[in-house]
Amino acid sequence: MRLAFLSIGRHIHTERWIQWFAHRGHECHLLTVQPGPVAGVTVHDISSGSGPKPWRYFRSLGKVKRLLSDLRPDLLNTHFLTGYGYWGHFSGFHPNVLTVWGDDVYVTPRENALKGWLARRALRSCDAVTGDSRDILAGCAELGAEPAKCYRILWGVDFGRFKPGDASGWRAEHGFEPGDIVFFSPRSYTQPYYNIDTVIAAAARVAEREPRARFLFSGYEGDPGPFREAASRAGILPVTRMVGRLPHDEFALALQAADVFISVPSVDATAVSLLEAMACGRAVIVSGLASALEWIQDQRSGLVVEPRDIEGLAAAMLRLAADPMLRDKLGRAALDTARLEAGFEMNMNNVDGIFRHLVNGDASLPRQVSLPNLGAGYD
Repeated sequence: MRLAFLSIGRHIHTERWIQWFAHRGHECHLLTVQPGPVAGVTVHDISSGSGPKPWRYFRSLGKVKRLLSDLRPDLLNTHFLTGYGYWGHFSGFHPNVLTVWGDDVYVTPRENALKGWLARRALRSCDAVTGDSRDILAGCAELGAEPAKCYRILWGVDFGRFKPGDASGWRAEHGFEPGDIVFFSPRSYTQPYYNIDTVIAAAARVAEREPRARFLFSGYEGDPGPFREAASRAGILPVTRMVGRLPHDEFALALQAADVFISVPSVDATAVSLLEAMACGRAVIVSGLASALEWIQDQRSGLVVEPRDIEGLAAAMLRLAADPMLRDKLGRAALDTARLEAGFEMNMNNVDGIFRHLVNGDASLPRQVSLPNLGAGYD
């Protein structure tokens, strides 16, 4: 197949997704305003220079239309409802599969009437929608997507890379002693709804009561500086390591080196880092979002707290610090859950089935992961 992708460039989700198809011999083209080399993929810059934002948007739309006319792909896969999803809709190209990511569904369509209207238009016009949680697909349906055309596709875990393992060397390189209890929070530094400030405040309470506690923060985008200052004000900087984006291989080592994984956002779809932590057999603490509760059962495969509950998070951290048998029990249950449905290959094969069905009908749709069959109450 000749495939065109409208997506965020220089992003690991985009690269892993498109390269899966490129490695299988498909001709792949990425149309993006953040161009950068992607092995095996032809990248097209659709940015439009300077000027007012509406003018730049329409100039980029013109580029999208011209490229699609010239390339004549068999299918367009548009990633991210905001911006790229609008371009996909107004390009008029079909079949168009829209892949949603997170705040493009949870936040942006509710910011004003225009953004809500654009989101509804894009969701109603596409030929299929993929998203990484039942919850985000339900949000798409509420905005007008046809439930039967919505499929849960996870970004997926590479089980060859993310698995239980000994990362004592990585721990030592980063100043962690064998007896330390390492809490790892790897969320973006750019979005306030990831609640890194809450994790820092809870960590300060934990450090007062647990001298072995150590804290690791890794943001895949943004500046860690303000959070380093917050850690300093909270008095935990001496027992904290705060870094930027870790390469994927090193991220796996960081997860293996940690004792507890923390992800407590106020808004989120299924966090890939959560699935990867589960695949590494880590004990996890998550906020009680519907997307997280698809994977974590409180007290069985992790601990669940409310978003921005500093005292509740600190209590969960102290409980896990004090009980290595509980950490092991929760980690093993999380690993078993991840291995059932979170594999990268399994999920990308489902995407391939959607693409092939829409292009020439020679594959079955993965109806087992369609919204009506995920127990969301849609039919």
